[in-house]
Amino acid sequence: MTDPRISEIDPLDAFRTPNAARFATATNIRYEDLDINGHVNHARYLAYIEECRLALRRHLNTSLKLSEDIGWVIGAITIRYHRSVLYPATVRVETRPIHIGRTSFTLGYGLYDGAHCAVTALSRSICLDRAQGNQPVPLPDALAQELRARMNADQYWVA
Repeated sequence: MTDPRISEIDPLDAFRTPNAARFATATNIRYEDLDINGHVNHARYLAYIEECRLALRRHLNTSLKLSEDIGWVIGAITIRYHRSVLYPATVRVETRPIHIGRTSFTLGYGLYDGAHCAVTALSRSICLDRAQGNQPVPLPDALAQELRARMNADQYWVA
């Protein structure tokens, strides 16, 4: 019997296919990113995803003029590996929101080597206010509205 609290739909399935409308970054694979098997080490994918998340954060902080007291800490990360990436290559990481809560939001990611999906992932970020002792606080209204607008949007992010 299936637990009714568990969704049959995996939100990461949508990230198996590239979508130019998502916020994205490109990263050149470095030789030092390889493991003994000659492909990108599994831990390096997290760094590529983090680069995309931080680029999105800088974009949103600037475009929405968010307070510098607001921070986003990672509450959870899940990574699913689908195929290896070999050197040399440039990977594209795409992201968009997949859930917005009161004090947190979840981003989904796809990491692509050309048209091929190598990794899908999600990260849950918790909004903290440094001025209030790093306590969780509700997402600023402007941030929550922008994230909600991008959840299922097909329009391009403008950086």
